[in-house]
Amino acid sequence: MDLIVLYITTGISVLMGIYVFSGIKKTYDRKGTYTNKLLTLWYTMWAFHHVPLMLASYYGVWSIPIDKTFAMAGGLILFLAGVILLPMGMIEFRTLSRSTGQDISKLITTGIYRWSRNPQFVGWFLMLLGISLAGRSGFAFALTVVFIIVIYLYTILLAEPYLESLYGEEYRLFKKRTARWIGIPKENK
Repeated sequence: MDLIVLYITTGISVLMGIYVFSGIKKTYDRKGTYTNKLLTLWYTMWAFHHVPLMLASYYGVWSIPIDKTFAMAGGLILFLAGVILLPMGMIEFRTLSRSTGQDISKLITTGIYRWSRNPQFVGWFLMLLGISLAGRSGFAFALTVVFIIVIYLYTILLAEPYLESLYGEEYRLFKKRTARWIGIPKENK
């Protein structure tokens, strides 16, 4: 596997990320919704991140000495947990436009959103972590860590303030009773 391809696609992801997240910030500042162009760039950016992650796992780039059976079993379990969790978040939105942030008419707090404010991101992370573990790839783990950091910063710096500005007290109550990532719902007081 030619590492230069992995480095180039990762670099493209970083450059696209700078552009995409500045576009998201501008959208949030004006309390708007994502345009089709911004969503397309968002998905393309993640493709340039995830494809090298998957290739690095497949080829074992920066191999980590973990028992192969453990890595495969653990990776599969994590991946399947993510495959279950991610769509649970999407399904609760009921429509694709709501799931992709183009319909902001209602704050979703039911179903899996009682347990997590960000189940789609948690599911996505578990899938990437599972792929990285199964491939025993240090490069894939590094890209997974980058994903976690980017999503954490996006959630804290951009998404949560935006949602609070849109939904006000309803969102503040949601934050009090529901874990950012995953947890047992708290009772409102």
